[in-house]
Amino acid sequence: MLDLHESEAQALMLAVRDAARLIGRAYQRLGIAVWQNNGVDADQIISHLHFHVAGTLDEGGTERGEVGELSLEATEAIAKRLLES
Repeated sequence: MLDLHESEAQALMLAVRDAARLIGRAYQRLGIAVWQNNGVDADQIISHLHFHVAGTLDEGGTERGEVGELSLEATEAIAKRLLES
């Protein structure tokens, strides 16, 4: 993240915003949490860039614990729900 060019940072933030909007519409979340880990000291094991974009829980807040691996069918169902919202 620290090495992004200006145009890359702009494009990435627009993509994160778009993902947040889709999640908000598809899942009717009151809030959206966005976070990114950058570097070993931030618990990043392999150097790469990605953002977590998650709707808040019904009781508020988010849960950042271990996430189980979903099947391809389950992830495709989520994508379909997002794109149909």
